[in-house]
Amino acid sequence: MRTEDQLHSKVISTLYILGAVIMLILSVQNYRYGLYPLVYTASILMVVLSGLAIYARLAWDEHHLNRASLWALGFCMALVLKNSIASPDEVMHWIFPLTLLCFVALRHRQAMVIAGFSAVLLFLSLWWGSSLLNALAFAAGFGLLVALASTYARLQQQRNRTLVELEIRDPMTRAYNFRHLEDTLSKELCRADRTGKALSLIGLEIDYFPQVIDVNGMLASNDLLSQLSESLRSMIRAGDSQYFDGKQTFYLLLPCTPSEGVVVIAERIRRAIEESSWPVVDSITVSLGCTSYVSGAREANAHSFVNDANIALIEAQKNGHNRVCHH
Repeated sequence: MRTEDQLHSKVISTLYILGAVIMLILSVQNYRYGLYPLVYTASILMVVLSGLAIYARLAWDEHHLNRASLWALGFCMALVLKNSIASPDEVMHWIFPLTLLCFVALRHRQAMVIAGFSAVLLFLSLWWGSSLLNALAFAAGFGLLVALASTYARLQQQRNRTLVELEIRDPMTRAYNFRHLEDTLSKELCRADRTGKALSLIGLEIDYFPQVIDVNGMLASNDLLSQLSESLRSMIRAGDSQYFDGKQTFYLLLPCTPSEGVVVIAERIRRAIEESSWPVVDSITVSLGCTSYVSGAREANAHSFVNDANIALIEAQKNGHNRVCHH
């Protein structure tokens, strides 16, 4: 199954191929009319768009594809605008498909900048080299195109952000899911190695949670997990992040936090939860297991780091629950 990025790259590649075909048709048409400078321009654009189509098929990384598209489409627009000085009427329509490609392949702000800059220069070229009427007609048509393309691009980007949120968040607690924890940990451990700053992780579970389910039922227990997740979000600092494994364990990732600091934070969270009132069960306690990583102290990866937090959590539960342990 293809990922969302792969599908997006495939769509962009297909559109680049269509753009290359359009430029091929324009090249043939201009050759028939003897407009040889435009034949060369259309041929260059065809080659650039074909190269982008191939690159979009091979490069799954969205950031690299965006950068390549930005430079290539900017070059295409500059080439069209250069020809608009001598032949504004002939190249006036070339900017429309290129603008559509910008809004599909680039970020919204990048596409708006390129479209606005190109529109102003081509408007002036038409006014100077053709007539004000042609310039105004172009401005009206291009403005309508940009409005529609901009609306589509905004809706598409909002949809993509929503899909990403659904993919990385647990639907019940709205915390990040365990898969996203593993991805984030890999990046944070590499960052800790580069910066030399400590990284800490807390594993947290409600004490005697299976008994809570037996007494109150699954729906009430799920409500309790949702309430606890909301409370944890309000307790952690800016820059910290919260995760849920889909069963009963929460994880709190604390960058730039040494072992002494994570124990203090975990103890504060434990005490706050114990002293709070919970509508489902009146009161609960939690056990917390902490682990820390400092570059050079030991080797660590995402799996072993989570395992260390789980070991500390099990130790806290074996020692009587409602306590903090550090491994």
